Amino acid sequence: MKKNAKVLLFVFLFAATMVLLFGWVLPAVLQAYLHNDYIRGLTLLVVFSIVVLAKRFTWNRNIVYVIAVFTLFSMMIDTAGNPIFNKPLEWIVSPVGELQVMQDVNNYAPGEYAITDHITILKQSGEVLELSTAWLYLYRFVQYLALYSIAGTLLGAVIGMLPQHSLPLIQTAEEFLTEEQEQKAAAEMKRRGEAGNGRQIPPEDIQASVRQLKKDGKLIPAIKLVRQHTDLSLGEAKQYVEKL
Repeated sequence: MKKNAKVLLFVFLFAATMVLLFGWVLPAVLQAYLHNDYIRGLTLLVVFSIVVLAKRFTWNRNIVYVIAVFTLFSMMIDTAGNPIFNKPLEWIVSPVGELQVMQDVNNYAPGEYAITDHITILKQSGEVLELSTAWLYLYRFVQYLALYSIAGTLLGAVIGMLPQHSLPLIQTAEEFLTEEQEQKAAAEMKRRGEAGNGRQIPPEDIQASVRQLKKDGKLIPAIKLVRQHTDLSLGEAKQYVEKL
């Protein structure tokens, strides 16, 4: 009896959730997306910021590709823009007339929408000059390219102030280190240092290169560079870079 009651309760809650989701939440979100001038641009900028911060992309770490992808995607998604984004375009066409960026939303069936963007210039004489939508796409491309470049630069400064991740192990089939092996490597490094045997410290110019690589977040190349110029093992080189 109790089991049947739990099943009925689960079915009721599931049905109520689906009705709430598809009957109210999703339509409300869709209406806001279609009729709010600012929500598309803001959403795209928030998603861009989350991706950059989560993966710690900077100008030294492939943010160019992220900016390119988001610029192309935003150009197609947010063709109509918003009053703030359209201000520079209004200023560009102001000698000719008043800019008008319009968006037609046609609802053919429940859940099926067709969105058409129009760009026109209303001349002082009252004549309406129709422009190709290609110009609007081109403007959006330049606009979002500039926007994401500025945002990427600011986020890069924020990333530079964040604490660095701890140096990860290089997990390859040949050189995977366990905690016990790490301890043995540390003991061996100490023993060699006391005995003065082998190349324990890279040359000064190599040390400078290792510091720069570590500063740029390129920890694995830094370890490889240390190993190329010393007799240190993988674990020893890793600890050397961490302490540098």
